[in-house]
Amino acid sequence: MFQQTPIVINEDFSVHQELHSLGLTVDIVTSIARKAAAAKAEALEIDPSSTPGTLAYINGVRAIRMDLLPLGWRLSRTGNVEATVNDKLGIQICFQNVDIACTEQNPQAISGKGAGSRKLIQNGQAELFDRDAPEAVDAIGCAPTVWAVCVSADSKRLRAEVSCPEAFEGNQFEGFSKRIWVVDEDLEPTPGNIGQPDDGSGPVEHEVRIAKK
Repeated sequence: MFQQTPIVINEDFSVHQELHSLGLTVDIVTSIARKAAAAKAEALEIDPSSTPGTLAYINGVRAIRMDLLPLGWRLSRTGNVEATVNDKLGIQICFQNVDIACTEQNPQAISGKGAGSRKLIQNGQAELFDRDAPEAVDAIGCAPTVWAVCVSADSKRLRAEVSCPEAFEGNQFEGFSKRIWVVDEDLEPTPGNIGQPDDGSGPVEHEVRIAKK
């Protein structure tokens, strides 16, 4: 299947604009990525091999919903695919662990995609090209366009992009129509320094107030 070259958005101003059009912000996407990476890091060597990815996925989906549901989004499990939907914008957001995000190569899902994901994306992306007017996306019942928060994290680097996958036939993404590169930061945990200020002056002391009855 022929795949067109995706539109890549990686300039700060454009990234903010594109995310705003999706009802997202850089802070929201960064928070999602960091929470997924932190959960992944909790896995132990003795755990099942799928544990890091599972923890990242669970906490990534949770972070999306914790941030977006209070803003009027709703959760969806159509086709057994966990998504978070904005009916006004006509989009749905999914979380995806990928091999690597924010590079020239298209991200690949760590776990193969099943029939539910294929159908969800095919339906939503077909609707994307059928809409002639902005108000058409307001109608609940049309298939929302699928966007994925794609997160990759290893021992040194955390990356995340928000990308719109094209319809595919196998069990893996075959291309994207647009990729918004959001997070690319060092990921070097320093045990024992949590809660200390950057100037190294020592741990932060918090005053505890006890209210009298």
